[in-house]
Amino acid sequence: MKKSPVRFNKRSVWMTWLISYISVLLVPILISGILYTASWHVVESEVNRANNYALEQMEQAIDNSLGGIERLSMEISLNTRVNAFIATNQPLTDSDYYDLVSIASDLRVYQTANDFIEQIYIYFRNSDTVISSRNRTESRTLFGQIEGDERKGADSWREFFDKQYVQTYLPVTIQDDAGPYKAILYAKSVSLTNRDQPGAVLLFVIKDTKMLDNIPSSEAAGIAVLDADNRLVASSGLKESPAFLQYDKLSGKSGLFYGNVAGEEAAVSYTTSERTGWKYISMIPAELFDDKMRVMKTLVYASIGLSLLLGGIMTFVFLRKNYYPMNLLIRSFSLKAGISFAEGTNEYGFLQDALNNTFAEKEQVDRRLHQHRDAIRSHFLQGLLKGRLDKDVPVHESLSAHEIQLISPHFAVLLFHIDDFGKLQPDIAADPQKMKLLQFIVMNVVEEVIGSGNQGFTTEIDDMQACILNFGEERDPEELQRIAEQVQSFLLEHFHVDLTVAISGIHEDLFGIAHAYQEALSAMAYRLVMGSGKIIPFAELPSSESARQAGSYDYPLHVEQQLINFVKIGDYDNAQRIIHLIIDNNVSDSALSVPLGKCLMFDLAGTLLKTMDDIGAQGDKKTLFVQMDAVERLTSCETIREMKQEILAILEQVCHGIQMDRKPEQNPLGEQVMAFVRQNYADESLNISMIGEKFGLTPSYLSKQFKTQTGDSLLDFISKTRLQEAKRLLAEQTLPVAEVARRVGYTDINTFNRAFKKFEGITPGKYKGIQG
Repeated sequence: MKKSPVRFNKRSVWMTWLISYISVLLVPILISGILYTASWHVVESEVNRANNYALEQMEQAIDNSLGGIERLSMEISLNTRVNAFIATNQPLTDSDYYDLVSIASDLRVYQTANDFIEQIYIYFRNSDTVISSRNRTESRTLFGQIEGDERKGADSWREFFDKQYVQTYLPVTIQDDAGPYKAILYAKSVSLTNRDQPGAVLLFVIKDTKMLDNIPSSEAAGIAVLDADNRLVASSGLKESPAFLQYDKLSGKSGLFYGNVAGEEAAVSYTTSERTGWKYISMIPAELFDDKMRVMKTLVYASIGLSLLLGGIMTFVFLRKNYYPMNLLIRSFSLKAGISFAEGTNEYGFLQDALNNTFAEKEQVDRRLHQHRDAIRSHFLQGLLKGRLDKDVPVHESLSAHEIQLISPHFAVLLFHIDDFGKLQPDIAADPQKMKLLQFIVMNVVEEVIGSGNQGFTTEIDDMQACILNFGEERDPEELQRIAEQVQSFLLEHFHVDLTVAISGIHEDLFGIAHAYQEALSAMAYRLVMGSGKIIPFAELPSSESARQAGSYDYPLHVEQQLINFVKIGDYDNAQRIIHLIIDNNVSDSALSVPLGKCLMFDLAGTLLKTMDDIGAQGDKKTLFVQMDAVERLTSCETIREMKQEILAILEQVCHGIQMDRKPEQNPLGEQVMAFVRQNYADESLNISMIGEKFGLTPSYLSKQFKTQTGDSLLDFISKTRLQEAKRLLAEQTLPVAEVARRVGYTDINTFNRAFKKFEGITPGKYKGIQG
């Protein structure tokens, strides 16, 4: 088959490959440039290392000499003749002159001990005398010969040296008979025992030429020494100080940078003295680097030229060879698949469009499976909990299909029952679908609390949330308690949601999950005895043996008769005490089972019903008992605690009715207050203080009188009146719970919920659902 010509349109893959080959061709060019740069740095580093070595030698030589001068200054400070002459005053005596001659002789000895020293002076401030190894003079004469960058004149120097203590190096210019010369002046005060007495100052003059004699031979174009006050201590090879010689700019102990010296580019190296803090600076012409890199530069240019020539030829050959299969593939698609290839389009784009149609259908199928994945996974977890697994499919394949990876063969089950919806109650009452949102929140909180050490798989089952906990390396039963407590506290704190948590034991293998689920169900059933909002481990339930031995509950006949007697006379306090005693004695017994707990509560309700038949006006009281829906209210309770509250509420109404029958008539004040409440129950500001103002009574007195006359507290009467109307509105099924609460005088829906549940035993939402 004859090769087709190469397509030269700008969108063709041919152009893409050409750019790619050219990019590859640039790699050796780039490498050559990198090698040249690396070589430059190597040469630069070698030259700089040699230069730094010379600087370090200079630093060491100068620092050693300066160290010797400092030691010599200490020795002079301890000289007995020097110390004796410090206290001498004007005018000098013959003995003083003799001492000066001796001191000058000593100075000559000290001067010869260090070749670095040009001259030594001692300035005695008390007698204004200056003595050197050669002569004696006055301070004004000496200071007039010294010039500095900042200080000029004898008075300026005297003021400087008359300080309490002086120890410093100063670059100066000394005027003597041979002419001026640059020097370093080291000044150090001689310490005295009596600091109030003027002392003496040692002055060591060091010529900068002697200092620079310590510099080893190098290729440096210039040498400079800079002190911490940015003063040029000494220099050589420099006609003028470069602008870059600034102490602050020479950061760090040592370094290298490029600067302009006398109009030429130079490599500047520097190091810092540990003793004096001076910067020792060397400047080397940059052309030294160019000379050493000239051969390397020629080789790099030759390498680049050769790479371009050979790379260009190979690029063209391989470009034609690689494009041929692509061109053949495009022609095959065009002829066999019936897909036309438009001139000027990109070959890759054509192939991508042709393949996208195939992948699109696959993605749609995957998307649909993904949408139902959560429901399928939840169904699988429910099957694990109830022990219903597909026997035709291996378990490990099912786990892999649902992306479940187990970390150990040890499992436990936690069940979560929502007892109170808290902040979400209004939303759930208005839209029951919001229950799904709360269940989602609970399951997410559980998975977050479990953490990384273990792993949990959550699902919704039988109006509860279940979590299959797969333990990690450690099987700690206390971990189950921790998870339950943290989930409870988090939801209670952030959403006011109250949970009951049932905990199973720890079991092995996947088939133990169903056993664990049955244990958790048994623990959740014991919620009837324990009450809402508890954490109920299966391990703490009464054993079957203890339950069998118990066999019944504690409610003897004489106690029942006492309760009947108290109810007959309307003694609510004692009747309430008896009921508390009966329930507490039985619930505290760990052997009380769930069926026995229900029997006990219905037995107590039966006692109240029998009492109605024994009292005087049986028909009225029995009718009252039926009107209160006592049996229905008790059967709707989910825990013994709720049953207890309902029985006490019924008992209170019965006793109150008996007491009211025994009173000949009600006090007019009680009747007036009750009438006022019935008329104004919808007022949000209705309370004891408002009613007291209406009747001209204090709130405390009004409450006491109302309680005495009616047997009921005024706050409870207000609540009952409002709730009576609320029940009527809820039964009509036309208004939401929040609107009903507002119409009966409650501004806060949570307050309305608590009051309704207190007196009616269920929430307004449940009551509305029952009525519907």
